[in-house]
Amino acid sequence: MGLEMVALIRTLATTTTRTARSETHPGYNKLRSTMKEFQIDNGLPIHLKGGVMDNLLFLSTLGVSGIGLFMCFKFYFSMAFPPKKE
Repeated sequence: MGLEMVALIRTLATTTTRTARSETHPGYNKLRSTMKEFQIDNGLPIHLKGGVMDNLLFLSTLGVSGIGLFMCFKFYFSMAFPPKKE
């Protein structure tokens, strides 16, 4: 009975270790390689490390923000100096 208990404890204790060494999902390996690319210190901020698409999204965001800022100042100017009625 003592030997069976030791075998049971050893089986339960080593199950986790055995499953951790098994093959990983291919998607996980792809994710790890992508994470390694983002960890490289190449002087780019994190929001531009994705490539051309990230650069296009960043520039379009800057453009839309600039247009919105211009429209806000145009509105403030038109409220501060309304057109004169004749």
